[in-house]
Amino acid sequence: MDGSGDRWIQALQERAARLAFPDWRAGPDDWTSLYTSFGTDGAPVTEVAVYRGHERLHHRRYTGAELTRFWTLLIDSIAE
Repeated sequence: MDGSGDRWIQALQERAARLAFPDWRAGPDDWTSLYTSFGTDGAPVTEVAVYRGHERLHHRRYTGAELTRFWTLLIDSIAE
């Protein structure tokens, strides 16, 4: 792989973090995480986090209608 897939994933994670935490400004040691899975009840869950080194700076969990709204905004922002 040429790494373009990795860059796309990183860009998606960063865009998700900016959407979840509008006041966050990326520092040189910051990295983002975007994780989607299913909760114990079987419903989808998305978690967005920002880390600086090993310290978690921001964390947000989306479920239900809020999850649908988050993904709609995220995908729409990518399409622009």
